[in-house]
Amino acid sequence: MPRKIDLEALRRKSAEELATALERYEVTKGLHYSWRRWTARMTAVDIHAVWERYVETRLVAALNHSPQHFLEGQNIASVTRIPPGLARYIVRGGRNFTDFRSTGDLMSKADHLLGKDANPFKSLTTKDRSFIDCLAAIRNHVVHGSDASIAAYRRSLKAVFEIKTAPGPDEFLNAKDNWTPSPARYKSRLHVLAEVIARTIQNT
Repeated sequence: MPRKIDLEALRRKSAEELATALERYEVTKGLHYSWRRWTARMTAVDIHAVWERYVETRLVAALNHSPQHFLEGQNIASVTRIPPGLARYIVRGGRNFTDFRSTGDLMSKADHLLGKDANPFKSLTTKDRSFIDCLAAIRNHVVHGSDASIAAYRRSLKAVFEIKTAPGPDEFLNAKDNWTPSPARYKSRLHVLAEVIARTIQNT
């Protein structure tokens, strides 16, 4: 019988990676302000990478644990479980990585592979999805710096944090978030985004 992926081990590993990324940011408190801000933006890239790795493996685990929707859709009657290696190939669509450009894209992909009932991300709230998409916009701006990524970054900060004149990612991430409904009020905005990722990992 094909091996079943250990979900708790996956969540624990991802949470540890997230904590390690934040620890690297925290140790810069005694350094020059410019170094701390630079570390904030690179930590955001790291946190987004943790999220991407988690999402791919979580989809693989879901297909490994609940393959019925996919098997029925492919008219495969002689198989009852999909091994992890094949599940990863399916999730990646034959490529070397799983491609999703937003949480909306992720939800559609998961619904297609697993069906809505077995979609592990179906519990994501609209607000949390907006935070995660904001993190992706920040990551793209830091990594690419293209006109399109800058425009998307500005739109995201306005929609999610109600910031009309967007500062650079380093200044934005390092600043404290005093917003009343903030997931991590009085901490840096980097912590706000990390908190959303952390609880999403634990809840999915």
